[in-house]
Amino acid sequence: MSATIQENSSRLPAKAEGKRALGDRLFRFSSLAAAWVVPLLMGLMVVLLLWQSRQGFFRFGLGFLSSKEWDSNQGEFGALTFIYGTLVTSLFAMLFAIPLGVGAAAFLAEIAPDWFRKIATFLVELLAAIPSVVYGFWGVFFLVPFMQQFFTWMNLSNRSGRGLLTSGILLAIMVVPFITAIAYDICRAVPASQRQGALALGATRWQMIWTVVLPYARPGILGGCFLALGRALGETMAVAMLIGNNTSFQLSPFGLGYSIPSLIANELPTASTDLHRSALVELGLVLLGVTVGVNSLARALIWRVERTAKVRPAPEPVLPIETGSRPALNMPAAFTTRVAMKGSPWAGIINQFMTVALFLSLLVILIPLFHILGYIAWKGLGDLTLAFFLNRPIDTPPGLGHSLLGSAIMVGLATVIAVPIAILAALFLSENRTSRLAPVVRFLGELLGGVPSIVIGIFGYALIVIPFGFSAYAGAFALGVMMIPVVMRSSEEALRMVPGALRNASYALGASHSQTVFRVILPAAMPAIVTGVFLGIARIAGETAPLLFTAYNSSFWPNSLAERTPFLTYYIYNYSLSDSLAEQKQAWAGAFVLLAFVMLLNLGIRVLAGKRLVQASHAD
Repeated sequence: MSATIQENSSRLPAKAEGKRALGDRLFRFSSLAAAWVVPLLMGLMVVLLLWQSRQGFFRFGLGFLSSKEWDSNQGEFGALTFIYGTLVTSLFAMLFAIPLGVGAAAFLAEIAPDWFRKIATFLVELLAAIPSVVYGFWGVFFLVPFMQQFFTWMNLSNRSGRGLLTSGILLAIMVVPFITAIAYDICRAVPASQRQGALALGATRWQMIWTVVLPYARPGILGGCFLALGRALGETMAVAMLIGNNTSFQLSPFGLGYSIPSLIANELPTASTDLHRSALVELGLVLLGVTVGVNSLARALIWRVERTAKVRPAPEPVLPIETGSRPALNMPAAFTTRVAMKGSPWAGIINQFMTVALFLSLLVILIPLFHILGYIAWKGLGDLTLAFFLNRPIDTPPGLGHSLLGSAIMVGLATVIAVPIAILAALFLSENRTSRLAPVVRFLGELLGGVPSIVIGIFGYALIVIPFGFSAYAGAFALGVMMIPVVMRSSEEALRMVPGALRNASYALGASHSQTVFRVILPAAMPAIVTGVFLGIARIAGETAPLLFTAYNSSFWPNSLAERTPFLTYYIYNYSLSDSLAEQKQAWAGAFVLLAFVMLLNLGIRVLAGKRLVQASHAD
C-alpha cells in the first residue's frame, strides 16, 4: 500500500511537469502565430492589390499616373486628376493645421496650468475621435453654406461652396488634433535642464519655447506632421461629401475636384468591367504606397527623438565663471546671442503677444468641437424618435433600426476576431523583446494602423467579396484588420507596465512561463488592456469606407452573416446628400446617435485611463 502511494506521488510531479511544458509550448505557438498575423496581413494586402490591378497596369503602364482621362464607357483611365485633388486638399490641410497644432501644443506643454492642460488635452482627444462621416455631415450643412458666401464674395466661378479649398479646411480640422497630441508629447519630452538653462540665462518664456523647446523637438514634430499628412491623404468620406467629385482636371484651388479615396468609394462598388475595377484598385495601390512611405518617414523621425531623449548624456557639471558667481550653462551659441537682447523692452511685449497667440491657436482648434457637438445635438435630438430605433427606411414612419443592428453585429464580430489576436501578439512582443521578429511586427503594426480605411476595404473586397459576395463577415473582417494594430499597441504598453517583481515572485513560487503570463501578468494589465479594446471599438464604430465594399448595405433587417448587411454610416452619408427633407432628418438623427455613442465611449475610456496604471503598479 505504501509502495503504491510512493509510486503515485512520484508520478504526479512528472505529469504536472508535462502539463507545464505543454502549456508553455501552446503559449509560445499561439503568441507566435498571432504575431505573424500582422506581417501576413500587410503582405497579403500588397499581393492582392498588385494582382487585382495587373490588368490596368499592363494596359496603361506608367502613363496611368500622368493621364487626365477617366471615362469608364470608353475604357480610358488616368490618375492625374485624382492625384492632384488628393495632394492639393492635403496641402491645404497641412498649411492650416501645422501652425495651429504646434502652437496649441506649445501652449499646453509650456504655459497652461495643470488643471487647464488636463481639460484641454481631453477636448483635443474628443476632436480626434469624431467619425469622418460626422465631419462630412457637419461640412455639408454648415461649412458648405459658409463657403458659398465666401466664394460669392470673392466672385469666383465656382459658387457651390464645395471644392478643393473647402475639403482642405475640413481636413485641417480633422488632422490638427493628431499634430497637437504628438507635438505636445514631444515637447514634454524635452529635458528640464534645457528649459532651466534658458530661463537661468534670463530668457522669457517665449524665447525659451522658440529657441530651446521647438528646435529640440523639431524632428518629432515633423514626424507628427507626416503622420497627419498620411491621415489627410487617406481620408475618404468627409472629402467625398465636400470636394465636388468632378472628374475633369481643374488647376484652380478654388474649383471642384476629386480625390483618390473619394473616387474609389463612389465607383468601386458599382464598377461594371474588370478594367474599370482594376484601374480603381491600382489607384488604391498608389495611395497605399504613398501613405506607407509617409508613415515610415514619420515613425523614423519620432523614433529619432525618443532615442535621443533616452541616450542623451547627463548635462555637464555647472562651473562658476571667472567674473562672478553666476554659473555658466551649456547652451547653444545662437540662443545666447538672441537672449542677449533680453534687456530690450520688446522682449516682454513679444512674450505676452505670443502667449496670447498660442492660446488663440488652441481656442481656434476647439471651436469646431463645440460647434459640431452643439449643432448636431440641437438639430439631431429633435428628429430622434422611437421609430428611428425600431423601423426601417421603407416603413411608416421611417427609421434606421436595421442599420443600428447591422453596425452592432459587425463591430461585435470584428471585436471577437481582433481582440484575441491583438492581445496574443502583444504578449509575444512583451515576452520576446530580444526576438528579431518583435521589431518587425511592431513596425508593421504601426504601418497597418496608418493604412487608409479605403485601402483596407479594397483588401476585404478582393479577399472575400469577389469570391464569396458581400456579407457581414467581409465587413467584420475589414473592421477587424483596422482594430488589430490599435489593441495590439495599447496592450503591449499595458503589459510593459507590469512590475518585474510580480514576474519574479511567480517564478519563485514554481509557476511556469504560461502560468505566470495568464495568471499574473495578464490579470494585472487587464484594466489598461480593456481601455485599449474600447479605444479600438471607438476607432471602428464610425467607419464607412471599408464597409461600402464589404457589407454594401441592405434595406432589410439582418438575418444572416453571409448576406448584405446595413450599417448606420451608410445612411448618414447618403441621406446628407439627398434633397428629401425626410431623409435629411433621418441623417440628423443618425449623426446624433453615432456622435453620442462615440463621445460617451471616449468619455468612458478617459475614466478608465484614470486607472491606466495596472492593478499591481505599486507592487514594487
